[in-house]
Amino acid sequence: MATYKFPQFNVQIIDPVIIMTIVHDNVIDHTCSVDMELTTNDAKFGITLSGFTYVSDWNDDEVRIWAFTELQKYAV
Repeated sequence: MATYKFPQFNVQIIDPVIIMTIVHDNVIDHTCSVDMELTTNDAKFGITLSGFTYVSDWNDDEVRIWAFTELQKYAV
């Protein structure tokens, strides 16, 4: 069971279903941010993770792996 805590929410999110919803690609800066939904029985939380960088292109798996790795920074 995973638990997450984000600075913008005054609650711990316990054992959510996590869905990656949108990838925003900044082609000029070669960066991406990822919108994710964390859903529990009681609530749905939306977060944006920023900081994925690339040289010439990226694929879905690279971004997915990065996002779920980045998400672990918020695990408690």
